[in-house]
Amino acid sequence: MADTDLAHEWTQLQSQLLTQVIEHDDLSFSYDPHTNEFSGLHIVGGVDISYPRTNPDHAIVALSILSFPSLSLLHQTTFQVSIDVPYIAGFLAFREIHAYKQAFASLQAERPDLMPQILLVDGNGTLHPRRFGSACHLGIELNMPTIGVAKSLLHFDDLSHVGAKELKGVFREGAREVELKGQSGSVYGRAVRPPGLASNPVFVSSGHRVSLDTAVRVVRACSKVRVPEPIRVADQQSRKIAQTIESIVP
Repeated sequence: MADTDLAHEWTQLQSQLLTQVIEHDDLSFSYDPHTNEFSGLHIVGGVDISYPRTNPDHAIVALSILSFPSLSLLHQTTFQVSIDVPYIAGFLAFREIHAYKQAFASLQAERPDLMPQILLVDGNGTLHPRRFGSACHLGIELNMPTIGVAKSLLHFDDLSHVGAKELKGVFREGAREVELKGQSGSVYGRAVRPPGLASNPVFVSSGHRVSLDTAVRVVRACSKVRVPEPIRVADQQSRKIAQTIESIVP
């Protein structure tokens, strides 16, 4: 099928699935604004996929399970999978969703007691032209609360006015986060300043079954450096395997 036909088909499917997205808190834990602490949150997860430069259709999927609030690694699932779905901008989930679902099927079989209460996805949620990025798609497929955490800003709906240089300047002046609002007036997510002295933000958005406010709080609570620990640990493992594959392929 031609990419244009796939994009049309996937656009329609995204529109259908979007109606199932829940952008308010539907969680097994709660947040107390008086103590600035979460109650009942014990297990958080993160997912990431890396591709060896020598074989872009060969994916390494990593799912990390961490305790909360200590952020100690409890379990990690990694495996390799061939992906024959083409990459089309704005439809990354269709390329990667089955690989992510395999990771969770493996977790369900090996350690169902460690199924995360909330999942951080290396990618976007509602910060997407159709408000349906990978974190939304995966959340719907798994019926799990998900948060999108992106390392770069996807520009659409006049979000191009939000530049990296401008954001760093705002954060250096003391701001902790910046609302990402398009020309249409829609709020898609927030640029969130990391802990410490760094001024390079991550871009946080709701995925499924979590509000933007709670998504930002969870990301902050899971962050020691710029990238929150569940994603950082998964990213490290998937990249390590990808680099090993690159080193042995002539």
